[in-house]
Amino acid sequence: MLALGICGAVVQGCDDNDDNLDVLDKLQAAFSQKYPEASPKWKTRSNYYIADFQNQNYAAEAWFTSDAVWLMTETDLPHASLPEAVKNAFKNSEYGQWSLDDVDMLVREGMEPVYVLEVEQGPREMDLYYNAEGILIKVVEDSEDDSEDYLPIELPEEVKNFLQEKYAASKIVETDQEHGQFEVDIIHDGVAKEVLFDNSGNWLSSSWEISLDTLPEVVKTAIRQEINDKYVGYETDDEPELVETPDGNYYRIDVTNTASGMGLIKCGSVVIPFDNQISKDTDLYKLYNTNIHEIIEMKKHANEKC
Repeated sequence: MLALGICGAVVQGCDDNDDNLDVLDKLQAAFSQKYPEASPKWKTRSNYYIADFQNQNYAAEAWFTSDAVWLMTETDLPHASLPEAVKNAFKNSEYGQWSLDDVDMLVREGMEPVYVLEVEQGPREMDLYYNAEGILIKVVEDSEDDSEDYLPIELPEEVKNFLQEKYAASKIVETDQEHGQFEVDIIHDGVAKEVLFDNSGNWLSSSWEISLDTLPEVVKTAIRQEINDKYVGYETDDEPELVETPDGNYYRIDVTNTASGMGLIKCGSVVIPFDNQISKDTDLYKLYNTNIHEIIEMKKHANEKC
């Protein structure tokens, strides 16, 4: 691991080693080639070198390797600077009423620009990933510091070749590697698709959301029968998925239970649905409530009143 330490305002430290100075020159040259009008201030994190600068009057960070290879630029944007398509998509989404806390624009080598909207409602915080056309790519739980998670993953040649052959006109918007798999999010024919590969670059599956209306009638009938037989009181998710695999295609439909306070009592072969919902503005609800997020929020409000 190479440690960089230069006396002065660029990087804190007092190491005058020529190798370190050589690395800094490469970093400065690489940054200036990409952003010739900007004046960076350097810092390090893990094995990366980060240049803080103003990108068209917005605070930004450009990430480089120790070999001066540019990886990513993260720019902090105000809501007003988002593309109109992203604004409208967020406004009309299920998170449209949530509070917008932060917006980041990510520009990465070999990938389409992505806009990450950090939203919150009570104790919950989510990150919404959109492309410039307002297509929602994915939704993930917000973490304390997302920046390193934004860095692109180097994909095997087998993965790149597969994507070029099967999804020739696609655009890569996200890459990740976990649980022994490569996960690549692409935009193909205007649709966000998740493509999975094993560690050797072999294709495992592709999946994307579809409308309930597009499900074949035979599939709809099978779903209704399955719910009636095994999942009484459950409802289908509004956004089923079509999954492609090397062995064939199938539909994945999530089913969810009814609201809190409702459920099933099973005694032998008899299944009895029940509804014991309690109004949230009653003392009885506060006494029996087990929703940890609501409990935290109620305590927070109680402390603010004190």
